[in-house]
Amino acid sequence: MAKQVYALTEAQRIGFASIFVLDKMVRKGRQFAVAPTDPDEMALKDVIQTLFNEHLIEIQGAYYVPTEAGKERVRRFRQRYEEYLTVYDIYCAVDLATGEFAFERYYDFDDDGWRLYLQQERWEDLRVAVAIYKKLDPVEIVFMSFVMEGRFDDYADGKWELGILSGELWQEILAIVNSNLHPCELGYTTTDPNDPSRTIEVSPEDVMHDLLTRGGQLMLELVRRGKEVEAEQQALQPATTTTTEIVYDGDFVIADPYVYYTPYLSPYYVSPVWTAPLYPAVVVRY
Repeated sequence: MAKQVYALTEAQRIGFASIFVLDKMVRKGRQFAVAPTDPDEMALKDVIQTLFNEHLIEIQGAYYVPTEAGKERVRRFRQRYEEYLTVYDIYCAVDLATGEFAFERYYDFDDDGWRLYLQQERWEDLRVAVAIYKKLDPVEIVFMSFVMEGRFDDYADGKWELGILSGELWQEILAIVNSNLHPCELGYTTTDPNDPSRTIEVSPEDVMHDLLTRGGQLMLELVRRGKEVEAEQQALQPATTTTTEIVYDGDFVIADPYVYYTPYLSPYYVSPVWTAPLYPAVVVRY
């Protein structure tokens, strides 16, 4: 099978940008004027109009505010984002020669050591391959990684309004999608361990099945270890100290992550949240 080349239409780009902007409105209280005078706000006019057309925002006085439907859409986006962080990001660094995941040693490093460990040349980023195998949109998966890394927020000294529309960043997203390994490139030939004179063809399907089986097991182990670390940190807090986790309006909170993520032990499992409508329908006028 030939490697597919992905593209991104203007409508798709505005759809992604719309959810990003709506997330800022719901979770961070960002306001947008109905009659903007700020040039950065004016650049988002197509995005704001898309949200308004979908009834995800409405007019109250001089500003647009999220509707209940808009808040629900952000909760759905946050649910996908939480799944991305837990389920899909562990495939960002895999050693194809040994089958090792960098995340197997996630808790062995401090932040600086972890960043250095990820820079080792042996790692391959297989997040795009996993997305394609699970019939997800690989562009969305890379978009999620840019959200996680603050790439839009950090654009032009914090002008995220320009970052989310930047052709430069979206071209970079497409370049990552099209240059990263796809499932069709992951098959290989190896020597039969029982008969060195014979070779065995390992299909891309076999590679992906094994990768996702081991990745699912690692993911659940990281979830379990994360809960242990959280409990250990809380135990170290003085009895008189009260810590409050900030939960923004629109956040998706998982009561029991281990139970929630257990279905991902199946290489074929995809949560229904990834097939539910999320990005607004966009009509681009030329």
